[in-house]
Amino acid sequence: MTKENVSFISNRLQSLGDLESENEISLTKKRFIQSGQKILDLTNSNPTQVGLEFPASVLSHILSNLNASVYDPIPEGLELARAEIATEYRKRGVIAETNQIHLTASTSEAYSYLFKLLTNPGDEVLTPNPGYPLFHFLIGFENLKEVHYELKTDPQNGQWVYDAETIASSISTKTKAIILVSPANPTGSKTTESFWNEWDSFGINLPIIIDEVFEPYDFSGNPHHLPKFPKYPVFVCNGFSKLLALPQTKLAWILNLSPEPFLTHFQKNLSFIADTYLSVNSLIQLATKELLPWKTMIQNRIRTRIMRNKALCYEFVNQTPSTKKIQETEAGWYYLVQIETEQKDESLVLEILKSTGVLVQPGSWYGFSHNKCILVISLITDEETLEKGLNLLQTFLK
Repeated sequence: MTKENVSFISNRLQSLGDLESENEISLTKKRFIQSGQKILDLTNSNPTQVGLEFPASVLSHILSNLNASVYDPIPEGLELARAEIATEYRKRGVIAETNQIHLTASTSEAYSYLFKLLTNPGDEVLTPNPGYPLFHFLIGFENLKEVHYELKTDPQNGQWVYDAETIASSISTKTKAIILVSPANPTGSKTTESFWNEWDSFGINLPIIIDEVFEPYDFSGNPHHLPKFPKYPVFVCNGFSKLLALPQTKLAWILNLSPEPFLTHFQKNLSFIADTYLSVNSLIQLATKELLPWKTMIQNRIRTRIMRNKALCYEFVNQTPSTKKIQETEAGWYYLVQIETEQKDESLVLEILKSTGVLVQPGSWYGFSHNKCILVISLITDEETLEKGLNLLQTFLK
């Protein structure tokens, strides 16, 4: 691309890095697929592609019986859909009313609304590290600066945890929002009740955004917890992508747990932002009441897959001398394997792919230290693929 062409592109895109070049791992994967070579993909985290999709006949039946011929453009989302979501929170013991919820097309869009609500260009947003690579782009698109705070490892059990003091010490005069992902993927970190007690003791009034899309996949340890009576602004983001294995339906939401007078003021302004886009599909809003009762069945299938695959990964680690045991994460659907080698993780992942056709992810993509060679494996991979991939990986590492 010439300099003249580049000059027409927003600086916010250029500041995100080289968006036109692909890394060698992705290019190698693409070449394998184009040449017809089989790949054992142990990275797929899309439930609709690994045999965990929402029952197609049920989805078709629900959608075919809806009447969406009349469009009712409500910025917050249809009241009947928001009421069902509020009811789900009350079942969890969370005080939530219909008027505290805004529907969005995705949690990514929810973030964009909240950044528009809470920040100005040049402000800082705190995010966890290790964490979620997408934050870099979501924050950059709003002309904001991402600042990492480090997750800690619990000296007693080796789990990755949120440390309130570490987060507080990362705050600057430019900090306008703090993101907490709970449960987090791939670290399994959670905002527990004890975390909130410690955070509240600091008296910090900055807005907090809690991403809880992996809430159904909290397996052990102290559970994920939302603050009950916060004195500071709190927004909770979730959606159908993980809750119902329905990423394609594009329904998510923002639950505003802020106290008054923040609550009313924020809701009014969020409605103005949402009214500008009106992006949520009417059909899926109308279907919400019929879809939500299926969540137990869907989540049980996914949880069963995760637990079976955890056992396969645990066996693999025990039988492979070059792997170092990492404490299993308490939540989420990724498994972390540390390899005893001086080789960088991206280099090893590429070598594994070229030699065996097995695709895993390097931990450095999620912010794990480059000084450790950590591989990331999706625990919702279909069991046959995972078992074959681990066997080839074991042979490679011997």
